[in-house]
Amino acid sequence: MKGAVLARLVTAAALAPSGHNTQPWRFLVEGERITILPDPSRRLPVVDPDDHALYISLGCAVENLVVAARGEGYHAEVDDTGLDGEDPSLTVHLQAGGTGGGHGNGLHSAISQRQSTRRSYDGRAIPVGDLGRLEGASRQEGVGFHLFTDPGRIEPLIELVEEGNRRQFSDPAFVDELIRWIRFNPGEVRKRQDGLTHAAMGLPSIPRWLGRFIMGKLVTPGSQARSAARAIRSSAALMLFSTDRPDPRGWVSLGRSFERVALTATTLDIRHAHMNMPCEVPALREELRRHLELGAAHPLLLLRIGYAQPMPRSPRRPLEEVVVEGSR
Repeated sequence: MKGAVLARLVTAAALAPSGHNTQPWRFLVEGERITILPDPSRRLPVVDPDDHALYISLGCAVENLVVAARGEGYHAEVDDTGLDGEDPSLTVHLQAGGTGGGHGNGLHSAISQRQSTRRSYDGRAIPVGDLGRLEGASRQEGVGFHLFTDPGRIEPLIELVEEGNRRQFSDPAFVDELIRWIRFNPGEVRKRQDGLTHAAMGLPSIPRWLGRFIMGKLVTPGSQARSAARAIRSSAALMLFSTDRPDPRGWVSLGRSFERVALTATTLDIRHAHMNMPCEVPALREELRRHLELGAAHPLLLLRIGYAQPMPRSPRRPLEEVVVEGSR
């Protein structure tokens, strides 16, 4: 396999979403095999202490890699047995002759266009047929997908999102971790090429000292809760992903399901943004599970969807920072 093709595949994988845009992955390239490993230096110990969001991100990266390989004319087989080892990993084996070759593959084209769009949406309803396409894209063993379009069902979820915001922004450790990953100005973006950029969040460029002051003194639990509620009410629907397996394999599967839905939504000009607060607070996650009568399933990813103009995309680190060739 040509090096240029491998570079494109890893680039596509690295365009996957991740919490706070931490990009918590490394790629080991060995011939026609690409192994994806977690990068523990990019964990979020406060908001994601059990690493479930990290492994969801790895699942998104795997799915991007599989979709991109198909678009390049390769068949990709995912081996997740490495998740059982002391040094967890996922390996994608590539073989020429995939059935979806060529760059016309719709999901392949969507990889570079997908984004989390953190602005108000225009309130338009999504056609039933398009919602059906999202549901079809979600199908993955052990993963549950739930769509909410009825305001009567959405309002109780808004209450849980509001409470999640209040609890998280009342926790100094949560706020400190968040601030560490915000890039408040173009200079920080150029230097780090990761994190939550001011532009992607719709904020002006400001010095870090001022950003820390605003986040610490002017952004309050109540203001964040109200902002989240307004954002959801401007959206067409909420979607929730759950897993039957609260372990790395289940989390990776959920990430693959979510990424296919996100890419499918992108082809339909449907935007999405995370509203994951009640899934990140254990007590609220349990309340959400009971409210929705999910049984033994674990709700881990809540998003709003709808229509809006795109925002600036988040940066990605260069390949030389994420690729390891030949050894770990």
